[in-house]
Amino acid sequence: MSVPVAYTTILLIWSTTPLGIAFSNQTISPMAAVGMRMFIAAILGYAILRLFGIHISWGRKARRTYGFSLLGVFGAMTFTYLGAQYIPSGLISVIFALSPVLSNLLAMKLLGEGDFSPVRWIAFLVSFLGLAIICMDDWVVRGDGWIGVCSLLLAVFFYALSGVLVQKERYQAHPLSITVGTLLCSLPLFALSWYLFDGEIPALDFSSVSPWAVLYLAVFGSLLGFAAYFHIIRNLGATAVAMVTLVTPVMALILGSLLNNEPITMQMVIGTIGVLSGLVLYYSAGTIRRARRAIRFTQK
Repeated sequence: MSVPVAYTTILLIWSTTPLGIAFSNQTISPMAAVGMRMFIAAILGYAILRLFGIHISWGRKARRTYGFSLLGVFGAMTFTYLGAQYIPSGLISVIFALSPVLSNLLAMKLLGEGDFSPVRWIAFLVSFLGLAIICMDDWVVRGDGWIGVCSLLLAVFFYALSGVLVQKERYQAHPLSITVGTLLCSLPLFALSWYLFDGEIPALDFSSVSPWAVLYLAVFGSLLGFAAYFHIIRNLGATAVAMVTLVTPVMALILGSLLNNEPITMQMVIGTIGVLSGLVLYYSAGTIRRARRAIRFTQK
């Protein structure tokens, strides 16, 4: 899979994943839905690996990579599914748009890469101000909406931390083998979570959209999406793949409104513009800084 194809794949999948999560939660409990999704993806992925003769390594470096990846697969996905019960699906993508900044901050602390100039700190604050505006919307925070926002912020943290730690490990293997290895390791954790927080075998209603949403997320959101994700991390790094989130929030909000009758209030629009404006400023600051360095270098 080439990097451009992987980017396009992630763009399409991440734009539709929030709506898929909302659909899967309609008639299936969150822990059952995410557990079924990962189980189907793991079994299907393992079958594909066997078909093409791709080996899953269980060496020390591989196990460490799977462990770091679990922060994103189990940690981020669990909190995402729990939070999706309380907020519009489009806002999942908006909150996940903060992951590039958090990824860069963690990369700076853990890898010694990247930098936070004063302009970038300002951009960081602008994005969070946009999120604060969204959170003050009565439609978003009504009832237990604050639980959804807090859950999604935890999901973003685990997602960003996972990507940086996987990048730090620098384990070289087929992206699909890393994906399936991580999914297989995640199954006991999802099973335990389902048993503790649910424990009831879901009655699948195939006349509803939920089972089909679970199947879509298993094949595309988990299997294909994670494979493309690990491919880009291995080639470009965690911050690069997180930049996809500059585009997906707008698409996710539109899809949620068109297909799930989710309202898009003016306050949500203003807040989303604030979040994305901060991210644009954040990356523009880095581009300008690199250009200035290049000019100084040529003038020497």
